[in-house]
Amino acid sequence: MTKADIYQTLIMVRQAYTDSLDGKSVSFTGVNGRAITNHDPAALRAELDYWENRWRRASGRGGPYKLANFL
Repeated sequence: MTKADIYQTLIMVRQAYTDSLDGKSVSFTGVNGRAITNHDPAALRAELDYWENRWRRASGRGGPYKLANFL
């Protein structure tokens, strides 16, 4: 994943979370294919925290960031 991909996903998750707080219909497929809807705003918040943290690490100056995680 590139920084642009991470940022684009972050924007989508932010919009989905905002829509869920507004009560709009939301359907978002999260990490590992989990389906998240506006019926579970806690799951959307967890997803948002994940992507914000990943973006922060990718764009931070604290050192190199691996865009791919090899196990």
